[in-house]
Amino acid sequence: MVEIGAMRAPAEHYDVAILGGGLAGLTLSIQIKLARPDTRVVVLEKREGPAPLAAFKVGESTVASGAHYFSEVVGMREHLQSEQLKKCGLRYFLPGEGNVDITRRTELGVPFFPPHDNFQLDRGLFENKLAARARALGVDVQQGARVRETALGGDGHCVSFEQFDCESGLTARWIVDAAGRAGILKRKLELAEDCGHHINSAWFRLGGGLDLEDWGRDDAAWMARMSEPGIRMYSTNHLMGEGYWVWLIPLSTGPISIGVCADPRVHPYEEINEFDRLLAWLHKHEPQLAATVAARREDVEDFLRVKDFAYGVKQTYSTDRWSLVGEAAAFADPFYSPGSDFIGYGNTFTADLVVRDLNGEDIAARVEYFNDMYQRLFAYAIARYRDSYPIFGNPWVLSGFLTWDFYASHVGYNLIFTRNKATDLDFMKRADEYLERLERLSSNMHQLVREWHEIERKPRAPVAPPAFAVLIQGLFGLVKEYPDDDALLDALREHVRNSEAIAIAILERAARALPESLPTDRAVNPYVVGLSPARWQTDGLFEDGRMTVQEARQIVEGIDGIWDTTADGSPPA
Repeated sequence: MVEIGAMRAPAEHYDVAILGGGLAGLTLSIQIKLARPDTRVVVLEKREGPAPLAAFKVGESTVASGAHYFSEVVGMREHLQSEQLKKCGLRYFLPGEGNVDITRRTELGVPFFPPHDNFQLDRGLFENKLAARARALGVDVQQGARVRETALGGDGHCVSFEQFDCESGLTARWIVDAAGRAGILKRKLELAEDCGHHINSAWFRLGGGLDLEDWGRDDAAWMARMSEPGIRMYSTNHLMGEGYWVWLIPLSTGPISIGVCADPRVHPYEEINEFDRLLAWLHKHEPQLAATVAARREDVEDFLRVKDFAYGVKQTYSTDRWSLVGEAAAFADPFYSPGSDFIGYGNTFTADLVVRDLNGEDIAARVEYFNDMYQRLFAYAIARYRDSYPIFGNPWVLSGFLTWDFYASHVGYNLIFTRNKATDLDFMKRADEYLERLERLSSNMHQLVREWHEIERKPRAPVAPPAFAVLIQGLFGLVKEYPDDDALLDALREHVRNSEAIAIAILERAARALPESLPTDRAVNPYVVGLSPARWQTDGLFEDGRMTVQEARQIVEGIDGIWDTTADGSPPA
């Protein structure tokens, strides 16, 4: 073996060749080595040297599944706790009164750090730590390696690449595309698929950070909404408006990431694709943020953009021993920070297939199952975003939209993944009935809120609506102990019942905008909700009814507080 500078040249053959040494590729290499230490793994990364800090890649925010994956599965808890920022959940500031005063906007978000640890990631810092961990475990991390060609073969795959002006190559039993949007295998195999969601984004880092509580510190009542001052800053903060949202994500190394995602049907790409244009756009739509950024232009560290960022994939795993992970597979939308979740799902499915194949198992049935599961997960995610951006300017309907998704984000797949059950096919087949119901409910509810948006657009009082018991139950369910599979299945069954009740309660609230109200004493089928009274009978709204509106509201007691709040945020007497 020859030396290339300070790096040893790659070997001729590996068990697994991972194309791309970013977040997905590095974590997968670690996961495989932890599961099967003797596995020969190479990571081919085109970048030379360490990743730059705080000016690297978007994707800093984690939620339940992704945080669990990085912390517990990959084993990075100590680093995440000591060198990254603990996150105070997702927080939303709905549009109101010209967005000139954050204290006059409806705020949705928990007033404390959630029980399940999530993190804000400085991607450069994290990927450098992952690279070091991978090398320590025996992964051959090859930098400066630009993949030129791949040839898939039955006995082994060939990878040709250029490294430090030298042509090189290797073979591997498995090949994994972790090359991000470059999608090396994805392009070769023509697996790209339009997902019907077309949104643009632009973002930058502001050195020195930004605490949005500075905008409202003189308002004692607004400050008192939180369990302690200063923790709003640690949320992934969303500033909402018609056709867009803006993120504010602090980084442990000092800067804050600020970005906008905008529907081009409302906000053309040309309005945000250069920094000066983006700043002008912020002055128009988010004047409080714009004033802060304009006064600190010298602190702006970078500017990045991407057009039409969402896409799907036709297939992710193959019995021919290839896989697509991370953004080389599919990407939905960063609104609920699902990117790291999909890294966790995709890597876990891939690692399971690789390890079982190398141990001599037949993986055909598992390949079929994981392909189907990935498609279901992506369909579940993209349905939450597709054609939803116009609703972001309707705070009345948006309150129901976000309430539904808050609960949905803490049950179902997230609960299963944080219990490390996603590759237990016996359990998953038992859970499938409940997962399928949650998928159908979510798809129907997002269609319902789009219909609601078309018939009712009302402002909101500038309050923080109270959480009700079922929402808190869903939140704390992620850290609850489940002694066995039956207990976990019981929890899923209860989450389905709660979701059905939330769906019916939101339907009843939306139906108040109709000339014909929804009967509260008839059992309703939450899987066919809609706002066309003429179709209630033909669609079967009252057939196979699960519960009446009255029964649903008993289960989700307090949900009316999402809309009926007094000035201090408490339910009316």
